[in-house]
Amino acid sequence: MLDVFKNWISSILAIGILFTIIRIILPNSHFKKYIYSLIGIVTIIVIISPVISAVKSTNFDNIKDIVLNATNIDSSDVNYTNLSNYEDVNENNVKKNFITSVENDIKEKLSSNIDNNVDVNIEITDTYNIEKINITLYGETSFDILSFISEEYDIGKDKINLQRGD
Repeated sequence: MLDVFKNWISSILAIGILFTIIRIILPNSHFKKYIYSLIGIVTIIVIISPVISAVKSTNFDNIKDIVLNATNIDSSDVNYTNLSNYEDVNENNVKKNFITSVENDIKEKLSSNIDNNVDVNIEITDTYNIEKINITLYGETSFDILSFISEEYDIGKDKINLQRGD
């Protein structure tokens, strides 16, 4: 394939060089426009020669079989799926990723301020607003988690549920 491409480029360059030499050598005569036309036709043939050779080497019987088989497809065999199912699945995946990202972000921010382990679960609305944050804290800490989360995520303390774990 690469050799074909190299040969094609070499042919185009050779035609270009030949065209330039002929243009320099030709005197101003009335034959000049005919020679330019001939060189233009040869140039076009050289440029489209890979397409011509590809068409010559193509087995049209296989293409004919493919087209005939495609027209014989029974429409009753085709399963049509509801696009809304895919949209619902996509929406659920986006929500899950959003919830996971926010939960991980809260855990990361809390771990930089306290040494305890925490579990975080959030609930969101359909518009991706945080409805409720459930935090389970393992161990004791003097850090004010409720105020920190409330300020960090701009939500009321009434939406944050802090529990002590074992």
